Amino acid sequence: MLKIIHYIKATWEGRALLALLLGHVLAAYFSYGFHHPDEHFQILEFANYWLSQTHDPSSLPWEFGAQIRPWFQPMLHGICMKFAVLLQIYNPFVMAFLFRLTYAMLNVFGIFLLWREFQKRFQLDAIWFFWIALVWFFPYIHVRTSSENLCGILLTFAFVTYLRNQPLFWVGVLFGFSFLARYQVALGVFGFGLYLLYRDRKLTLEHLKCFVGFLIPVVLGVIIDRIGYGNWVFTPYRYFKVNLMDGVAATFNPYPWYQYFIWIAQLNPLVSLPLFLGTIFYFKKSRMDALSSFVLSFFVLHLFITNKEYRFLFPILNLVPFMAAFAFQSFTDKVQKKPLILLYAAISLIGFSVSSLRGASVETLWPIHVVNQYAKPGEVWLTNRDYMDQFIHGYYQLPGHQILIYHDGAELDRLITAQPNSKVLVDGYLKDTSTQTILDTIAKRGCTLVTSARPLFLFELRKYYSGIDRLTFKAVYQCN
Repeated sequence: MLKIIHYIKATWEGRALLALLLGHVLAAYFSYGFHHPDEHFQILEFANYWLSQTHDPSSLPWEFGAQIRPWFQPMLHGICMKFAVLLQIYNPFVMAFLFRLTYAMLNVFGIFLLWREFQKRFQLDAIWFFWIALVWFFPYIHVRTSSENLCGILLTFAFVTYLRNQPLFWVGVLFGFSFLARYQVALGVFGFGLYLLYRDRKLTLEHLKCFVGFLIPVVLGVIIDRIGYGNWVFTPYRYFKVNLMDGVAATFNPYPWYQYFIWIAQLNPLVSLPLFLGTIFYFKKSRMDALSSFVLSFFVLHLFITNKEYRFLFPILNLVPFMAAFAFQSFTDKVQKKPLILLYAAISLIGFSVSSLRGASVETLWPIHVVNQYAKPGEVWLTNRDYMDQFIHGYYQLPGHQILIYHDGAELDRLITAQPNSKVLVDGYLKDTSTQTILDTIAKRGCTLVTSARPLFLFELRKYYSGIDRLTFKAVYQCN
C-alpha cells in the first residue's frame, strides 16, 4: 500500500492513473442513461429481448426488423444479465451501472498500456500522460455502452498489440472483434492494410495471417447473429445494402463533407483544435506510420458518408491524444510544461463536471432512476409523462408497483383521492399552464417533497430571470 501511495505522490504517471480511475468511476456512477438512443435501444433493449424480459419485437428499433444490427455486443450484455437472473440478483439499474463501470475500466487499462508503448517508442515525458488523463470528455465517452465505445476499446488493444510487435494474427483478431462492434471500423482497417503493403512492398504470409485473424471473429459473428435473430443472416452485407445501396443512411443527419471540421472547431475548441492540429503534426513527423494510416483513412473516408454525427469519430479518440502528446512534446521542449498542464487541468475539470457528473439523458432517465430508488412493492406512482409507461416495459422494467398517468391538476386530484398514499412524479416546464395546475394541486393536498432533479432554489430565481422557466421541473412528492 505504501508503495502505491508513493507511486501516486512521486510520479506524474501515478497521478495520471489516479485521475483516470477517479474520473471514470465517478462518471460510471453519475452518467446514467445514454448519449444517443442507439446506445440504449440497440444494445440494452436487444439484450433484454434476448433475455426474454420482453417478448414484443415491435418494441425494438427498426434495425431489428431489417436485421442489420450485429448481435455481438448485445449478446455480451445479455449473457451477463442471464447470469444475474440465475443468481436472483438481477436489477436493470445495477446492471447498467456495472456495464458502464466495466467499459470504463477496460478503457483505463487500454489507455495505460498504450501510454507505456508510446512512452517507450517516443521517450515521452510522463507529464503528458497526466495531460491525457485530464482529457475532459474521456470519462463521459468511456462509460457509454455504445458500439463506438466498445469498438474504441478493442482498437486500443489492437494497437497495443501491434506496437508490442506481437504477431499480426492477433492484431487481425482484435480488428475483427472491433468490426463486430461497429462495421465502420473497416474504413480504418483499409488504411492499415495499405500501410502494411506499402511498408513491405509485397503481400507476405504475416499479412495473410492478419487477414485470417480478422475473418475468425466475422465468422463467429455470423453464428451469434443466428442465435440472436433466429435465422442465418450476414449482417455486414445487410448493413451495407440497407444503409448505402438502399440509401437509408443518407436520410439521417445529412451533412456536407466538411461538417466534421466544423464540429472540431465548435466543440470546446480549446481542447479539440490542439488535439486535431497535434494529430496532423504526428502524421507528418511519423511519416504515416500504422496509427497515422488507420486514423487518417478512418477520418477521411467518413467525410464522404452523407450521414454524419460526431459520435462516429469516437472509436479513434483513444489514439488521438497520444499522437498529439508526441507533437506537443516536440513544441514544448523549451517551455515550462507544468503551468500549462495545470491551466489545462482547470479547463478540463469544468468540462468533466458539466458532462460526467450528471445523467447523460436527464430528460427521460432521471424519473426512471428515481422510481427505482424510491419505489416499494405494491406502491402506486402517479406521473404526468407518458414515456414512463413506455420505458417501464423495456429494459428498465421494474415489476411490483403501478404507474398511473395524469395530464393536469384536476386529473391528478382525482387520482390522489382514489389512490391515497401515492407518490407523485412531476415532470414539466413551469411556463406550462398544466404544470402550474399540477403544482397547485400538490400544494392544496399538502404533499411533501421527496426529491428533485435540480435544487428548488434555482426555480426561485425566476422572479429575477424568466428564462428559468425553460428548464424542466422534475420532482417527486409523497401525498397522503
